[in-house]
Amino acid sequence: MPRPKKSRRLSCCAPCSMFKPNGIPSAELQKIQLEADEFEALNLGDVIKMPQIDAAKAMGISRQTFGYLLASARKKVATAIVQGNALLLPKSGSK
Repeated sequence: MPRPKKSRRLSCCAPCSMFKPNGIPSAELQKIQLEADEFEALNLGDVIKMPQIDAAKAMGISRQTFGYLLASARKKVATAIVQGNALLLPKSGSK
C-alpha cells in the first residue's frame, strides 16, 4: 500500500493556464501537465533561488522530496520546449 501524499504548502499560482508554441492550435498539440507542487518548486528553487532546505521547509516537505519535485518540473518544462508540446499549468487554488 503506497504511503499517503503529504500536504504541501503552496504560495504562488500560475498567471495563465497553458504555455504552447506559437501558430499551432492547442487541439493539435500533445500536452504535459505541470502539477501545483512542481510549479511551486520551480518558483522557489529557480526563480527565487531559495536553498533547497529552506524551500522544502516553506512547502512543508523533506529536502529530498523537494529535489524530486524540482527535477520532475524541470524535465517536464524541458520536454515541452524541446518537443514543442503544450505545458498545462496548475489552476489557481489547486493543491
